[in-house]
Amino acid sequence: MLTATDLLQQYRDTISGPVVSDTCISGECVSKLLETPWVRIMVIRYQMAPKISTIEIEVSLPNCIIEPTCPSTTTEQEKARKFIDTNLHHLKYLLTLQDAGFSLGILSTEGIWSAVLKIKGDPGLELFNTLLPP
Repeated sequence: MLTATDLLQQYRDTISGPVVSDTCISGECVSKLLETPWVRIMVIRYQMAPKISTIEIEVSLPNCIIEPTCPSTTTEQEKARKFIDTNLHHLKYLLTLQDAGFSLGILSTEGIWSAVLKIKGDPGLELFNTLLPP
């Protein structure tokens, strides 16, 4: 399992390298730190300002279809309940990120929620403890 220390080291490795133009679109270079079915954490660096980076987190619902039936089975109800509970945990995760200084946004009508934070210098381990998804 990924730890905050691992995530911080990946971040430091990412920002210590050059801003390479073949990985950039319109001057922004995106590197992925972590991806789960629910969460994607990226570092965005800028060709014009390589000492500034942005951490962007996207939270979205993974593909899941649980058709309601009448009468429904206990297994179907448990799966639906677990999926909804997990979604609630991830939405609360976004609110925790906002409490840590991130700006929140909604990127699509399909339900991609985002949190971003511009960083100058070394953010430290505490931020990366907050970044770990549920």
